[in-house]
Amino acid sequence: MSKPFDIVFFDMGHTLAFFYPSVGEIAAQAWTEVGLPTTADQAGMAVRQVWKEEDENASINGYPATQEYDEQAEYERSLKVMHLLGGSGETMVRAYLKRVNQLFVEPNAIQLFDDVLPALDHLQSAGYRLGIISNWSWNLIDRCKQVGIDGYFEVIMASAYAGVSKPHPRIFQLTLEQAGVSPDQAVHVGDLYHADIVGARAANMTGVLLDRKGESEKTDCPVVQDLWGLIDWLNSR
Repeated sequence: MSKPFDIVFFDMGHTLAFFYPSVGEIAAQAWTEVGLPTTADQAGMAVRQVWKEEDENASINGYPATQEYDEQAEYERSLKVMHLLGGSGETMVRAYLKRVNQLFVEPNAIQLFDDVLPALDHLQSAGYRLGIISNWSWNLIDRCKQVGIDGYFEVIMASAYAGVSKPHPRIFQLTLEQAGVSPDQAVHVGDLYHADIVGARAANMTGVLLDRKGESEKTDCPVVQDLWGLIDWLNSR
């Protein structure tokens, strides 16, 4: 039986991997340690607000695809979060960034969902090429190495490398170019309808929504609850 696609692309966060403790808990710990006491709920809400605003702008306007820009953007993002939490001062931001980056690379700080490794092995054995397309900072490749999955993927594309964020079609197009495949031979799997499904469609790719909590009511795209569901969907094509 021939495969319906040549390559399967995945989002990273909440599709393949997640931070534990949560990003809000990690951020709260770092802010508290540098002198700005905060709760996980407060930190998480501030981080989500800043990211939401940034993603909306980046998916439309784009930005320089350089490590220097990414590091400066992370500083400015943290500055905005600090202000939302009631803090101030460049020294505090620098101290926070140093500490939070230490926390993010601690053992088990980022973890894979249980189905990831066996599903990736299965897909590779079935002859699928694999890749990642994720709204992520310059450290995406390092994060993939951190959880031991970098060797599975021919292409790892972060928004920081592309200079534009999903759902902008350009990040998908750049990844397709690197992989040397046409859109009709690629499927993209992710947990966010707007970023992953709408974005993939804009690049003429097929998008599959990964709804691990079973809460989606979308009916205009394939929806699976885990990566075994993805495999079943691929087999049914």
